[in-house]
Amino acid sequence: MIFVNSLSTFYDQLHFMKNFFIVFLLLISCVVCNGQAPAVTIMHDAFQSADTTIPGLIQNLSVTIKDNGRGLLRWKSDTTTAESFFAVERSTNGTDFNTIGLTKNTGTGWFEFLDESLLKGKVWYRIKLTAGPISAYSEIVSAVLSADISCKFYPNPVDKVLIIRSDLGVEVLITDRFGKSWITEKLQAGLKVVDVSGLEPGIYVITLFQKETNRLITEKLVKK
Repeated sequence: MIFVNSLSTFYDQLHFMKNFFIVFLLLISCVVCNGQAPAVTIMHDAFQSADTTIPGLIQNLSVTIKDNGRGLLRWKSDTTTAESFFAVERSTNGTDFNTIGLTKNTGTGWFEFLDESLLKGKVWYRIKLTAGPISAYSEIVSAVLSADISCKFYPNPVDKVLIIRSDLGVEVLITDRFGKSWITEKLQAGLKVVDVSGLEPGIYVITLFQKETNRLITEKLVKK
């Protein structure tokens, strides 16, 4: 009888220890679920996720237009991640970007890239920092890479149709000699046609305004 009682006590102790161990595991799980587990750090740069814009990784991105029409990009980075590089990306619409050059990350400091492609009109740039499978983007900057953005109209005198050619979007205003507005249009870049058949013969003033370059052209227009 004494042996039975001792064996029963032994099993009770085992059951108690089992329950205690289960409760202990549950408590540990709760602590982890509440965000108390230590975070995994990827160097001091702390890339957060792939293809994101993280302030501080790439700073002070700028574009300077050189006299020969080339664009000089400069940026600063304090990233010291090994085996990383910068990709210079360019866009003609501010949304779709293409890589035009690569620069190896040689340490903290300033970096430069010269865009020698002579593009007319407005373009956008951004810098992509890549380190293995992880990448981050700079802010986007824009510039007009041509000092002479073409904007012309013809013929003059004009009969029924006025042709306007502009490398950028342009606003067209035609007024008479008293300042009364007769034609107002906003045209996209390229070769466009404006119907002036409704104008009476005489002398008018045509104004072409490129908002992106703040260029204003005002000339006399003769209607046959």
